[in-house]
Amino acid sequence: MKKLSHLLLFIIISTQLTAQSRGVKFYNPQDSIRYDELTLMLFNGYKVVSTKDGLKMQVVDSSLLKHNYSRDSLNKLRNNIPTYSFLTYNSNPSYTTLTQLHASDKKDTIQYLSFEGPSIDKLPIREILKCKKLKGLELVNTTVKKIPWLLNWSLFGLDSLQTIHIYNHQSKKALKFTKNDQVTKLVYRENPYAKAPKGLWKLKNLRELDLVRNDLRDAAVLKLNKFKKLKELNMSRNKIRIQDLTNSQIDNLENLILSFCDLDGIPATIKHFPSLKELQLAENDIKSENISSEMANLKELEILSFYKNNLTFLPAFLFELNQLEELDLYYNEIEIVPKEIGQLKQLERLYLANNRLFNIPDEIGQLTMLKELYLKHNRISYLPNTLCKLENITDFHVNDNYLQGFPDCILAFKKLRDLDISNNEIHSIPPELLDLHDLKLLWMRGITFEARNREEAESIRNTIEGLQKKGVKVSLDLE
Repeated sequence: MKKLSHLLLFIIISTQLTAQSRGVKFYNPQDSIRYDELTLMLFNGYKVVSTKDGLKMQVVDSSLLKHNYSRDSLNKLRNNIPTYSFLTYNSNPSYTTLTQLHASDKKDTIQYLSFEGPSIDKLPIREILKCKKLKGLELVNTTVKKIPWLLNWSLFGLDSLQTIHIYNHQSKKALKFTKNDQVTKLVYRENPYAKAPKGLWKLKNLRELDLVRNDLRDAAVLKLNKFKKLKELNMSRNKIRIQDLTNSQIDNLENLILSFCDLDGIPATIKHFPSLKELQLAENDIKSENISSEMANLKELEILSFYKNNLTFLPAFLFELNQLEELDLYYNEIEIVPKEIGQLKQLERLYLANNRLFNIPDEIGQLTMLKELYLKHNRISYLPNTLCKLENITDFHVNDNYLQGFPDCILAFKKLRDLDISNNEIHSIPPELLDLHDLKLLWMRGITFEARNREEAESIRNTIEGLQKKGVKVSLDLE
């Protein structure tokens, strides 16, 4: 369990978590002091302190037991202070620690090492070289300045090492990497105080690079064009721009994740990644009019996510991405789905939930490969009959809309497993639901059942009971 720390000057404020703690980076000492003052006011002078009996809330400023500020106003003032949030880590408990490494007389059996603490500024090379079966190396909160060339594992019989994980790096100087032909995965996360690492491209066999939450501002320093085998790149929660990633074509990259990066558009330089199969752009501020038509050149793209952005319409060129299998448009401001949606013949998962849709075009019926269709939280009052053609649907969520009656097209979904029709103007369900033999979940919250006679009432009851007897989990409001 992590200890809760609280530093007045711009280092870290943590809250207790089971695996990680939340940290906050301040950009100047004054902001840190002000943040601490507002936090004390927010908790009426109380503060979490460490005692011999553990963590406790104690009054540290009795003058703040009563004040005239509301919680909302204090939170607003505190949220206006520029900060950068990150996580602080403990070492993996299943890994061998430095102390255990020193004491071990079977170093040649060790597969995973973890070194933790700012006192570690150099790697114990001689002892590491004895770990002939080493697969993973983890550095947590260290001040190591260099991954030395001696750890070019193939030269010293350490050719099994594949992954390096580095968290909360404390060195003020940029961590330097030297030539290595074995490592295939590097995770360099939660290092907002450290400068961007140097020489990453010297990891010649690197296939997966995770640079999440480092407060990186200049992606150009990474020299992505030198990564000849890189397949996956995750740069989420950094302040980078797509146009800074590269100025030349990168043919090898297949997965690119740029979530939470404050992006407001997709520039023409996206064309430099023609081999992309997955592009994740969740939780940005991308606007439809700021998406370059060069996106149409991503002919290999299979997964595209605009989850929680600011799209108001879907540019026509997006429908030229005819290899798409998943399109995530959750939480946007889209009002119309163009008829060109029917061009995405390979689409298996379409998420249009939480938008402003009034209807769905007939062309939706051309997506015969579709398995998951989420239309919930829109303004849809009817569904096109062409939906009946989607015989491969397994998950259909159309809850929180304005549907008038049970959509009969649902009965054509013979492979349906998960159905949500909650919070619509639906007052009855057909007994044919019993014929959907794969159905496992049926959500009908907010549905008020109405029957014109006893026969209809018994039909509804028998259908629900019959589904439950078949093992279907039926969720109802029983009030």
